[in-house]
Amino acid sequence: MLKATSYVVFGGIKMNIEQKKELLAILAQDARLAPKTIANMIEANEEEVVAQIAAYEKDNVIAGYHTMINWDVADDNLLSAMVEVNVDLHHGVSYQDIAETIYQYDQVESLYLMSGTYDFLLLTKRLTMVDISKFISKLAAIDEVSATTTHIVMNRYKEQGVVYKDIKEHGGRMVISQ
Repeated sequence: MLKATSYVVFGGIKMNIEQKKELLAILAQDARLAPKTIANMIEANEEEVVAQIAAYEKDNVIAGYHTMINWDVADDNLLSAMVEVNVDLHHGVSYQDIAETIYQYDQVESLYLMSGTYDFLLLTKRLTMVDISKFISKLAAIDEVSATTTHIVMNRYKEQGVVYKDIKEHGGRMVISQ
């Protein structure tokens, strides 16, 4: 008995649902693979893969491509901070409004609305300790921000599914003061 295959049309491209899931999983793992290689991996034709990727990019399913750099090994002496932010919503102000204010700062690499003991979690770009301190002062000055807690990232052991293997070679912890 033949197994029924489900298809979905996304961005005008008709592809097997499983192929689309596999395509995204492959790209999430290694976006440098050639469309022909991906097509062979998911048993599709190259033109479908190229068209599907273009549709995903157009519709913001694929929101960008990034190279992961192990900055601890690159040794640039800059730091990242994770900052917990609590806010008090005033009449007519939403979490979305506050998020839009916060993510406009160049220092913000990632921003998440959270459930739990704080409202937002943000990750700063790699900065000097002085620049992190100046940024936290700006953040705390936002009317709706009621509290911040800053955590300096000492080492990254695993990020976006990738294990950084050189931590032991560099002493296990980054020195931030002497």
